[in-house]
Amino acid sequence: MYVEKPAATWPTGPEIPSPGPAIPPNPAVPPQPGVSPQPILPSWYEPTSISLEQELADRLLAQRTILVDGRLDDPLGSHVAAQLLLLDARGNEPITLQLSSSESELDAVLALTGAIDLIDAPVHVVARGTVRGPAVAVLAAAAQREAHRHTMFVLSTPQFRADGTADQLVAYADQHERQLARLRDLLARATGRSADEVAHDLDSGRILNAQEAKDYGLITQLR
Repeated sequence: MYVEKPAATWPTGPEIPSPGPAIPPNPAVPPQPGVSPQPILPSWYEPTSISLEQELADRLLAQRTILVDGRLDDPLGSHVAAQLLLLDARGNEPITLQLSSSESELDAVLALTGAIDLIDAPVHVVARGTVRGPAVAVLAAAAQREAHRHTMFVLSTPQFRADGTADQLVAYADQHERQLARLRDLLARATGRSADEVAHDLDSGRILNAQEAKDYGLITQLR
């Protein structure tokens, strides 16, 4: 006798949900027909510049080169002085200062020139960009003074500002005059000009290009 067997059944997996509604495009970025999206490439100008700058400074220091760039204030002046002392302890080979400073403080500059005078290793200063105000005295303290051909020099004195009592203001003013005299003496000794002539040029804000600075005696060689 023929008996009909029931149809075979197969196990079924979890039910696959139906796709939801389509996600609309971002209205802030309208699609542009015919323009494919550009890949995002890495850049050297990402926010890792601190580590890159430190690596660059370390490499320059290994070559006995110090970069003095930007505002020459007390923190930068102290940092550069520490680097000078470190390199001087490592040997007597020349140390190169790459100088570009459009703004500087008289205290910091004179402290840095004192550090240059203190060490035994000769310091060669190479000016570039713009060197303005008291920062020109860094050149005057160097054993060798060079500049790139498009460097500009501005001879000027910083403005004096102080707060305090009448006696304190007198003391501050006296200290400032002594510092200005030191600045004039450094420039006069380096250039071979009189202190009065240097003082007049500082007061008038005389501007020199690289060739004029060489003729003035502020630098000795052009690059």
